[in-house]
Amino acid sequence: MPTLSAFALVAAISIQAPAPGAAAAVAKIYQDFAAEAVIDTQDYTILDLFSRPKAALARYLDDELVALVMADRACSEKKQEVCNLDFAPIWDSQDMVGTTVTIAEGKDPSRVQVELRIAPKTVRRLTYVMVKTPAGWRVHDIEYDSHESLVKMLKGKP
Repeated sequence: MPTLSAFALVAAISIQAPAPGAAAAVAKIYQDFAAEAVIDTQDYTILDLFSRPKAALARYLDDELVALVMADRACSEKKQEVCNLDFAPIWDSQDMVGTTVTIAEGKDPSRVQVELRIAPKTVRRLTYVMVKTPAGWRVHDIEYDSHESLVKMLKGKP
């Protein structure tokens, strides 16, 4: 009988465990796409997050941002040129090789601070604006320290 009680206690503890926060969701993005910053051989590179199918985007982005990314992709395919998005948004760059990432929770739990170190002296700061959805935390927008936010860019005219 003690085994059953221990099992019930473990089950109760796991049920009460807090859900991962917005910072953990941002960390998951970088964990899943870290190869972009590590692999410098074209034959072995992976698709960046924003080039993935809609279902893959929905695991990381909210519905509004997915729709904006898909509209920009359709625009690029139709025009056969770049419309609004010409860089990898999570890296704020077209060349992310060698970039290191520091992630920190902000005072507001829905705003996650990311620092990208590209070279010894190049630092970019991003703020992920996160929303809590029934499926978990999703990216609503990315604010950059050197230009307009991702949503503003995607809503701009190509």
